[in-house]
Amino acid sequence: MSINDYADDLESAARLALAKANAIEVCQFHSDATIRLLDDDAERRAYAIGTNMMKRDGTPFMREDLMAEIQRQLEEADEQCNQCANAPD
Repeated sequence: MSINDYADDLESAARLALAKANAIEVCQFHSDATIRLLDDDAERRAYAIGTNMMKRDGTPFMREDLMAEIQRQLEEADEQCNQCANAPD
């Protein structure tokens, strides 16, 4: 597996864990806008889901890599869709 494939799969696995835990959502109007729901319990569940996914399907990610990717995605997500917030009324 190339490092790019690893990074893409890692990013997808983190996004899936976050979505399953309802820690993030995608704007219904802008598919490129990820919204952080600011739910501490959901974010903790995302870490647990990510760990369980790795154990269950034998994903080759290092746990630390996946946890760091989940954190990165949470930090990059906005509290609201900026495109919707800046749209004229």
